[in-house]
Amino acid sequence: MSYRTSGVTLTEILTVIIIIAILAALALPQFATTRERALSKEAKANLKIIDAAEKIYRMEVGFYYPYSGSKTDPVEINSDLKLSVTENNWDYAISGGSGSSYVATADRQGSGGYSNCVYTVTDGSSEPTPNAYCTD
Repeated sequence: MSYRTSGVTLTEILTVIIIIAILAALALPQFATTRERALSKEAKANLKIIDAAEKIYRMEVGFYYPYSGSKTDPVEINSDLKLSVTENNWDYAISGGSGSSYVATADRQGSGGYSNCVYTVTDGSSEPTPNAYCTD
């Protein structure tokens, strides 16, 4: 009488693990690029919100925020421009030029290939422009 048990062999398990590892290795680079594109859209959207808030601020006060110097504290920027821009993946800064102009930037936080990405919006252009390190 022979006893036959059902189950999988070690070879079958290793084959499945190897196939999963190959698929994961192919998918990870694409995932990183897709993630960075999504984060870039976050920065562009926040800069457009800052641009709209700057225009409203100028209509109410008579000049762009800040009048001079640079603001990098997100709590202060959100409070003064009545915003709720979060700073999870980007560092935001706004520089003023005697109230007649401003430059707002979103600088990518973290490390890796995309950490040098910077988007900029000015009083003359509502569309954020990327530097050479961004993944547009």
